[in-house]
This record gives sequence, C-alpha cells and structure tokens, in this order.
Amino acid sequence: MKKTCNERSVEVVRQLVEEADVLGVAVHRLGNGTLWIDCGIEVEGSLEAGRLYALACLGGMADLRFDTFDLDGITWPSLSVSVSRPLLACLGCQYAGWNIEVKGTSGTYRAMGSGPGRMRGSREPLLDRFGLRERTDDAVLALETRTPPDEETATAIAFSCAVSPGKLVLLTAPTASLVGSVQIASRVVETGIHKMIEVDFPVETLFAATGTCPIPPLCADDTEAMGRTNDAVLYGGSAWYALRSGEDLSVPAERLASSSSPDFGLPFRKIVERYEGDFYKMDPLLFSPAEVAVNDLATGRTYCAGQIRADLLRKEWLGS
Repeated sequence: MKKTCNERSVEVVRQLVEEADVLGVAVHRLGNGTLWIDCGIEVEGSLEAGRLYALACLGGMADLRFDTFDLDGITWPSLSVSVSRPLLACLGCQYAGWNIEVKGTSGTYRAMGSGPGRMRGSREPLLDRFGLRERTDDAVLALETRTPPDEETATAIAFSCAVSPGKLVLLTAPTASLVGSVQIASRVVETGIHKMIEVDFPVETLFAATGTCPIPPLCADDTEAMGRTNDAVLYGGSAWYALRSGEDLSVPAERLASSSSPDFGLPFRKIVERYEGDFYKMDPLLFSPAEVAVNDLATGRTYCAGQIRADLLRKEWLGS
C-alpha cells in the first residue's frame, strides 16, 4: 500500500524526535497528545533540523542537500532541492497557504501553516482546484511563528484536519531562526510553481523540478529576516522545471522570473515600505526565483528567464 504525504512526513518527524539533542530541537507532548517540536522558538535548531523540517513540509517527496553559492565573489551556503511530483509536494504540502487563526481562552493564536496537514484541514481553493486532498489518520503541519501552540490551539487544528489530537504533529520555527532560514530557502521551487499559476502555465503537466537558493544571513528580528529570506529567492534563487505540455510557452515563460516585476531590484524591505506593509498591494509577479528554466518534454524546447543578481544580495546582506 502506498504511503500518504502525511505518513511520509511522520517518518521524517521520527528522525527529528530520535536525534533531538543533536539537532538542537525540543520535543513536547501536549496534554491532548499532540506532538509539538520546537525548532527555533526556544532552541537554536541546526542546519540538519532545517533540512528535515523542510523535507517534512514537502511530504517527504524531495531530496535536499546543502551546497555553496557564489555571492559575488564570496563562497556562501545554499540549499539545493530536487522534487518528486512537484504539484503534490509543493502546492499540496509545502505552500504556506493556511492562515491559521484559533480564538481561545488565552487569546487568538495566529500562524502561517504549511505541510501535508493542509490537505486535511485547510479550506484553500487551490487545494480543491488541483485535487490536492488526501485521506489519512495523521496530519503534519509546520507553523511559521514565534508563539508556542497550546493544547487548545492543537485541538482546534486537529478538529479542522479531522484527526485525533494524538495524531497531529506541529513543527514550529520563527522566520528569524536557522531552521526558518533553511526551510524558506527550500521553497524556491514552490514559489516558481505558484508564479506559473499566476501566468497561466500548464502546471498540471509538471513531473520534475529542481532548485537552488542561498541561505540568508541570520538575524534576531523576524521582520528583518522576512526581508532577507525573500531577497534570497528573488535575487539568488534558481529553478528548473520539466513538464509535458506541447504548447508554445514562450510568452508566459518571459514572466516567470522575479525580474518581470517593476519592483525587481529593490531590497524586499524597501518594497514592503513602498506598499506600507500591505502585501495585497504588492505585484504578485515579484514572488518567484531570480532565474527560471522550463523544459517541455513534448516539444524538446527549453524556456529561460531572469538571472541571478548576487551583486544585489552582497550589497544588501554585507553592505559591500
């Protein structure tokens, strides 16, 4: 019997639990039985914890390896991602599309949710549009937050996922953390797929994808970290996709890279200021890798767009 994405993620989570001390994470069991693994709120985490966190977000359907990136003459760490079944792994699992908001006795808990548990509990139209739902007894969710989940929050999320609280796994890491930086770098392929939807690309025909993204320098502030992680993808990310379409994709392909946006070239923090922090006013064409290539097996053609701008990253991250 084939495994579900959530079951594959549970296997990844087991590695985090078994090697918690070495990986720098903290394992907690809430009163209702939910497993909560802190990967960066009250712990430092580690590079390997970030890789496993990202792999769990992808439903276990990827290969992630640390590599290097040429930061305009400086050797810099990066993450390389190879994805199996990219539509399912990236849009069904990894995309942070579940805006979790739980009103409890101690206040309202908010976090952005990603991971295969979305296919159980999130009401995102995107999941239904592409048939990205699955039946499973387990649910694994990754929460980008600085607030630990409590029992009340976990119970509400489990109810949404239609699983028992004891079958729910919550992974947490704030943006400004080592694990947060690694897992956001791992989204370089996913951002390109989401951009494809914006420009009417035949994403249903995708069957393989790879990507590479530099890991941004760490900082203590989540807002600053948000800017650095977005810059990493927008100006340092590259992605390659294989599909079987047969259509002429030359026009939409020109819009796939982040350079198709008029905001391209500015540090993300400056773009946020330009739109007064309103993300809905930002150009959706901005959010994609700096460099994109699409290979159509049906025609043999390869479409390329954009280019890496390591010079911009070096200036923003190092001031030189």
